[in-house]
Amino acid sequence: MAQLFRSERTFQVWHYTAAHRDRLLLRATRDQADQRRVDLYVEGVRGVLLESLYRGIVIREGTPEEMREVESVYGIPVTSRPVRLHVIGEGRMRGFIVGGPLQRHEDEGDFKDPSHFGPIPGTP
Repeated sequence: MAQLFRSERTFQVWHYTAAHRDRLLLRATRDQADQRRVDLYVEGVRGVLLESLYRGIVIREGTPEEMREVESVYGIPVTSRPVRLHVIGEGRMRGFIVGGPLQRHEDEGDFKDPSHFGPIPGTP
């Protein structure tokens, strides 16, 4: 189970759309002048189970057992590529994203500045 991302910062579900390629954006805004804004982005989302806010986050690849659980309990197929199961939580599943690869971008953007990943309809 490979770790894909870890941070002690606070991340919010910034935007999710079921149209326009099913995209999800998690964001850590710049709380201090010396911080960079961090966007985590997944395209081709087929299913999510998320909290709206994470104070510290670990995202890792799902285990075969977690893949079976997501398929059997939630009915979301995760065993065919290029679909991936991104699990939130280090020791236990605190949420998940089923979709394409997890992408990350850091910049000096402000709260309302658009994401590096392009305009996402309805984002602030």
